[in-house]
Amino acid sequence: MSSTERSEHNSEVRARARARTAAITALGLLAGAVGWLGQQAYRTATDSFVAPLILSPESDAVISTKLHASQLEVERAKVGSELDRLDADLEAGLQAIGRLRALSGGKETTRAWFTQVQENAANASSHELEKIKTQRAQIAEMLRAQEAVVAEAERNVASNVISRADYTRETLALSHLRLALFDADRTAIRANLDAAQTRLARTALEGKGPMMPELVAREEQSARIELEVTKLENEQRTRRTERQTLVDKVAKLDELGAQLRARPLYRATQGRIEAAFVPYTQLDGVERGATVYNCTWSLFMCKSVGTVAEVVAGEVVLTDPWGTPARGQYAVLDLRDHRAARSKVLRVRPTGGGAAPSQPAPAGSPVTMAPR
Repeated sequence: MSSTERSEHNSEVRARARARTAAITALGLLAGAVGWLGQQAYRTATDSFVAPLILSPESDAVISTKLHASQLEVERAKVGSELDRLDADLEAGLQAIGRLRALSGGKETTRAWFTQVQENAANASSHELEKIKTQRAQIAEMLRAQEAVVAEAERNVASNVISRADYTRETLALSHLRLALFDADRTAIRANLDAAQTRLARTALEGKGPMMPELVAREEQSARIELEVTKLENEQRTRRTERQTLVDKVAKLDELGAQLRARPLYRATQGRIEAAFVPYTQLDGVERGATVYNCTWSLFMCKSVGTVAEVVAGEVVLTDPWGTPARGQYAVLDLRDHRAARSKVLRVRPTGGGAAPSQPAPAGSPVTMAPR
């Protein structure tokens, strides 16, 4: 084979080798592109798409939430004041009922006191009547003696044995004794009347006759006390029912306040929070510690920008990443790149979901919270 033929043959071999290399390279590139597109399609299908939010004390929704929280606190304070008032009323009612029952319980003591008083009065009347009888008997005896003296004086004055003045003096003494006897009889009548009243009172106290006025007044007072106690007990039951209603209301307000304080909108009243709205359709895979990615056009050049700090329980209705109102939940984000919170859409990949499609975050990069 001539040198010319050999040169042409080598050129042909090299041309075939270059063509084979180009074909293999093209095939490899095609396989890589297909693999990359497959990986992107898989990540797009398995990642969760969320709408990031920047919540700050100046946000309208945060201000509205703060106003709602203030209204809850005012309502809680009003209910607490009403509870304090009811507690004071209940305590005062218990004291009033106790005092009224003590007064009502003194009924027997009052009867015993009246009985003792009437016994003392009966004893005094008996002694007084005995003394009056003795006094009257003495006055009657003195009167009879004085009548004899006057008769004797009358005979003596007729015989001029004594003077008219002596006779007059004896006559006056007789008149005084008759007046004394009259007073004794009148005193005896009063004493007998008092004794009769005392006997009547004792009979009433024994329940064998008409009730004495003092006991009637006492019974009337007892009836009024029982009626007042019944009214107070009814008021106490009403107050206890009101109090239980207020206690339940306080519990509900506290529960509502706790739920409100757990919301990112309330936490944002204390400082900036970076969060995200997660539609229910994207909730799978959004969990504490899941990696957050920011992608170009939400599809390409994805890079890790932080993690999910918390998924907040409770449903909200907001605009999803595609601009449609949807139901879902809040997620609090811990972003290293705070500029990612301004994006329209972020992607969330659960822990163990693999590396980012491209441009992974450098190993050992620090995790920082958004300024609070």
